[in-house]
Amino acid sequence: MIKEEITKFMALAPLMLPKLLGDSSPEETDITDEYAILYYTLEEPFPIGFVMELLEDDMELALLYHGTDKNNSKVHHCCFFTSPKSGRNMFKFNLVSDNRGMVSDLTISIYDSLDTMESELESDLAAHTDKFDFIQAMQNWDVLSHFCTLG
Repeated sequence: MIKEEITKFMALAPLMLPKLLGDSSPEETDITDEYAILYYTLEEPFPIGFVMELLEDDMELALLYHGTDKNNSKVHHCCFFTSPKSGRNMFKFNLVSDNRGMVSDLTISIYDSLDTMESELESDLAAHTDKFDFIQAMQNWDVLSHFCTLG
């Protein structure tokens, strides 16, 4: 079933994000029974604010967190995800900037299970809590609220 979700994502995402993904394919993939991780290298680096705007506006994704590394405040980490309430594919985008605020890679996780997606979002948020100064971030209960009314 995860293969079907990958196929849907690969068909739709380049149409919704032509500036970022265009006709490119992932450089690398990790696939399990419950999720897939696709690693993309962008044709050219983009400012993190531009990428964030595309994901929010063009893909209508929710921001899980945006923070700067406590050891290097010029490095930004962000995570966006589809709300499972939207009825669309379940995926998240992780992006990291370099010291100049430019993003050259995207890591996209695609999920086949609501439980797996929720758990992964909570783990991602927890992994960044201690090592990053959040500019904006959901709390665990915010994440849970995206999933709790589904049934």
